[in-house]
Amino acid sequence: MTASKLDARSIFLIALVSCMALIAAWYYLRFQPRQAQIVQLQGEVETAQTQADLYRAASQQLPALRTRVAALQVEQSQFLRALPDAAQFGIVLDEVRRNVTAAGGQLNSFNVQPGTGTDLPSGVRPIALTVGISGQFAQVFQSLRSIETMNRFTNVTTVGIQVPEASSFNPRLESTMGLTVYTFDASQATPTAAGSTPEAPAAGTAPAPAAGSTSGGVR
Repeated sequence: MTASKLDARSIFLIALVSCMALIAAWYYLRFQPRQAQIVQLQGEVETAQTQADLYRAASQQLPALRTRVAALQVEQSQFLRALPDAAQFGIVLDEVRRNVTAAGGQLNSFNVQPGTGTDLPSGVRPIALTVGISGQFAQVFQSLRSIETMNRFTNVTTVGIQVPEASSFNPRLESTMGLTVYTFDASQATPTAAGSTPEAPAAGTAPAPAAGSTSGGVR
């Protein structure tokens, strides 16, 4: 018995199915992975291009940033020079006394202690100052305003007012004010903190209080 021969139509269909199978295998196994890889590479190229544009823009801003940094360093140096010298803290007390006297009040006492502070430039030393002031309300209020605006880097932290004896509609008050005065100590500063050593205060200023806590009365 002889094998039957396939007719031309059957051969054509078999060849067509084989070609379609090869095309499908090429599409799913070769073409699609390549397309996905191309899309991924295009995304990476776009990301890299975006980063390159950012870096290019940042590099163009470098001269302006260097100029700004240099200006900030000059401002920091001027800021440190403007601070009173920690070794001559008496000039701060003298200025507080003059402001209180000019406002019509009376400075009765003061207490000096080391202050606390964080994120301060090298050599900047906070000092806690508590002063006792007496006077009528307008005088105490004006003393507070004068101390707040005095030519020092000073923050008023607390204010307390007491009325010892209400003998009139405008009695004499006793006020306790807590201040934080920022001073500069060149011995604790790094060589680049202030650019150069701040100028010493003029001769004849009041002596500095003793180390640690200092308190006293003012006449």
